[in-house]
Amino acid sequence: MTKFIFRISILAAAAAILSACATTSGVPEWVSTSPEDTSEYKYFIGIGSDSDGDINRAADEAADLIVSEIIRYVGVRITSDTRVESKDAYSKFESSLRLAIREQPGASLGGLRVADRWIDYGDPAVVVHMLVEYSAAEIKAEKKKLEDLFREKVEALSGPEKEGDELYMQKKYYRSAVSFIDAALMVSVSDIENVGLKFERNIAKAEDAVEQIEIEAVSGPDFAYIGEKFDGKFTVKLSYSGLPAVGLPVTVSYKELRANGRKAVRTHTILTDGDGLASFDSPIPEWIGLDKITFFLDMRAVIEPLEDVNFDLLQYVDSLEQAVNSKKVFFEYEVFSKAVEVPTCVMVMDVDRSGNPLDKTDTASGIVSVLTEAGFEIFMIPVDYRMTAVSDSELIKIVREQYGNLYQRMVFGTAEISSYEETGGNVIVKVTGKIKAVELESGRILFSASEQKRARGGSNSSTIAAAFTSLGKMYGDKLTTDLP
Repeated sequence: MTKFIFRISILAAAAAILSACATTSGVPEWVSTSPEDTSEYKYFIGIGSDSDGDINRAADEAADLIVSEIIRYVGVRITSDTRVESKDAYSKFESSLRLAIREQPGASLGGLRVADRWIDYGDPAVVVHMLVEYSAAEIKAEKKKLEDLFREKVEALSGPEKEGDELYMQKKYYRSAVSFIDAALMVSVSDIENVGLKFERNIAKAEDAVEQIEIEAVSGPDFAYIGEKFDGKFTVKLSYSGLPAVGLPVTVSYKELRANGRKAVRTHTILTDGDGLASFDSPIPEWIGLDKITFFLDMRAVIEPLEDVNFDLLQYVDSLEQAVNSKKVFFEYEVFSKAVEVPTCVMVMDVDRSGNPLDKTDTASGIVSVLTEAGFEIFMIPVDYRMTAVSDSELIKIVREQYGNLYQRMVFGTAEISSYEETGGNVIVKVTGKIKAVELESGRILFSASEQKRARGGSNSSTIAAAFTSLGKMYGDKLTTDLP
């Protein structure tokens, strides 16, 4: 059975409370990889943003969202049939949660703790990641306490199901499904007869309601250039029998590069507008190649509490989860680099361990071979031995004056033998290089990298050549994917 993970659409937390816990450098592991719940703790992760950088406004909404997700996990819902004492307990618990998460003076709630926060400041946007830790024993105790209070007679339990039937007749299928799921949850913790039959009936109704929701791709760019915005937004439409489905949560799943260069899955939740449309302005692409972006109807918070029903009731949940998981579409697109169209020259000097230039340019040859195969307009120019004695800006000026009418960009740098060892009849060579790619006209640096490569062989000269060539090919691969 699929395990639904809480991914709360958190926008931000107040600046006053963030300063104490925010990480100023380095991205915590939990930001990209959700920690597993343990027998001792349950974790809630939130992520959100405010495009105007207003942390205070985002903080209020973030706290409300976290509270609603915890309440959803607890699995209680106020209806017209709920008794006064149950409503009072619900309100008290909700208020305690809100105060504890906002860390108001004097606020406390046993077992709940904001374990960590990490802030990504943009200009002017701000993105906040929050990790909330809740004692499993404490939240289960609160859940049981509220369940006991909300356990009502059969007449009261029929309220959510009746509401679901009415919403279904009005073709408000999402809200109808939520009501049926609420009814099933209330039945699951009741002491009425034929719990299994009533639970199955409500889950089947919820599944039928979900099946009536249609999601389709409307429009989206099928290509982009690395380092440039997409030409348009990705848009999907949700509908009921051809009519727009308004206010439904849709989550977008896409990839971004982390600080360490690895790709990480990100999500962003939006609500459909008055036309049933949900649009997403994807971040600027950061690598070349095929990729995709996925939109799905987000009912994770609604369904997750069903994971905690008695084992004999779980058999009825699988098909509902499958119905929900089927409500998704994706867009495929390809990211290109304009660099292949730009005439580019390469000047990389290979030097020995003493810093003296070698009479070969194996590193440059490795770069040229890879870029040529990738379709670049790439050319090798003679090494100007002044390059180690002048600044980058001076070297760029020299090359621009000499080759500016032929090339628009230059890849330049040095590669040196950093270690050399002879052992057991073999030669082991390590070479280290530093290269940059620059726009000749403006002097703007487009790419910079430092890499190293080892080679082993039986011959001195051939092993050194192989090491430099391999280093060049490594740079060529990076330039192919990273050069805008």
